[in-house]
Amino acid sequence: MEENKDYHAYRYGDHLTPGSELKIEHSVVCENVDISTLITMGTDSLEAMRQGSIDGEQKAYEIVVAAAKQWEQQAAATQTINRALEYLRTPEIEHTGNQWKDTDNWRADQKISNRVYQMTCSIWEDTKYDRETKQSIPVAWYVTWEVRIHSPKQGYGEKIAGQNQKRYTDKNAAIKYLDGRKKAYSHLFTEISPPIPKEYERHFMVHGTLLPGYTVEGLEQTKTEHAAAEVSEGGIFTPQNQEKPSVLGKLSVAKTQEKTPAAPGMAMKKKEDIQL
Repeated sequence: MEENKDYHAYRYGDHLTPGSELKIEHSVVCENVDISTLITMGTDSLEAMRQGSIDGEQKAYEIVVAAAKQWEQQAAATQTINRALEYLRTPEIEHTGNQWKDTDNWRADQKISNRVYQMTCSIWEDTKYDRETKQSIPVAWYVTWEVRIHSPKQGYGEKIAGQNQKRYTDKNAAIKYLDGRKKAYSHLFTEISPPIPKEYERHFMVHGTLLPGYTVEGLEQTKTEHAAAEVSEGGIFTPQNQEKPSVLGKLSVAKTQEKTPAAPGMAMKKKEDIQL
């Protein structure tokens, strides 16, 4: 609030959020003002003065509105620059270079990743205490694995496939199953930056623009076909390209191999290190 001789001006949270919001809200209250001179001027004169004062308010209002419109244009420019900076500041995703590596994460003993995909896996050992031998005896092994989109954007990274705590009573069978899952998805980890399936391209786009170094599956094929057509029109013979199986097609085949009947579940007691 600002105090003047004849009135109080109230300002309600005036603020500017660059590139986003401008707020100006004012009100005026007159208290204990001296109107003795005005009341001697007559109604007609006061009405004319009042209209002149309102006209002055309107001009001031129009100036404020014009300034607000100018701010809108400037804010849009700021926001556009902010988006470009967000794109450029998106960090490069860390990955294992298509190599299986051990982790210190209790939910994933091992992981493999590149710029597009990541797979994690672990085997948990369930034991019970034998009072006679006074030792913990393994009774079951639980296999957990997961394949996800490996997005550099925080909050992104959709799950593609996985199995949670698949129970085995034979350790070798558990290891064999996990090795089979690794092999089934090994085709995802042959390139550092494989083409992104169209379905998942949003995980690698910032404000509608694909991050640098990425390609979307199918688009590179379209470019190849377009170039081949141009060469053909020039009179040079080019053999017809065979259709390349899509990554999603390979994933569909891999998923059909996951439906292995699981034994009845059993609560886990503790996790022990297992050499995968």
